[in-house]
Amino acid sequence: MKKNLLKAVLLVITMMVGGTNSAWADGETVQVTITSEAEVATYCNCDGKALDFSSVEGLTAYIVSSIDAVINLQAVKKIPAGTGVVVAGEPNTYNVPVIASADPVVGNLLKGVTSYYEAKEGDYVLAYISEVKGFFPAEPDTEIPAGKAYLPLGGSDARSFLPLNYETTGIGALLMNNEKVKKEIFSLSGQRVSQPKKGLYIIGGRKVVVK
Repeated sequence: MKKNLLKAVLLVITMMVGGTNSAWADGETVQVTITSEAEVATYCNCDGKALDFSSVEGLTAYIVSSIDAVINLQAVKKIPAGTGVVVAGEPNTYNVPVIASADPVVGNLLKGVTSYYEAKEGDYVLAYISEVKGFFPAEPDTEIPAGKAYLPLGGSDARSFLPLNYETTGIGALLMNNEKVKKEIFSLSGQRVSQPKKGLYIIGGRKVVVK
């Protein structure tokens, strides 16, 4: 996969920050805009402020809690500054309240990008390639901008694609409206399969046993 291609298809999310400094102010919000193509994206608040997603209607933040055949996500409400998350919602601009502080998020495999970062071998990024959304290996030296997040898996995983687990989160209701997603079939190693034989596969983001 070419670096320029991956840079072009990284799921887009625009961050517009209210306020001019990192000091917390009552009523301050951070604007998070999800584009019509994205629906899901990675996000990191890199201006030193904690955020509260609990009251934001239509937008949910998730951490990556574990990885097996799929990316397993866990919803979170409040995150400290610099925490990498996956956000999901209909295309819209959301006002996320800034709070004075938040407890550290435990068990998150995502790494938030607070300043310029060049991907290394074993890093995975959320992308949209050939109408498929998921985490793909980043080409070394791919630029990951501040405000995004990635999975630093190192040599622990060599799969070419890591699909999101649509079963355990509200992301399923959002993405399963897409007929393309419903028909996607992948092996446990992340390879797309056109005609599965007997075994365990990921079909439409769900684990399915083909007999």
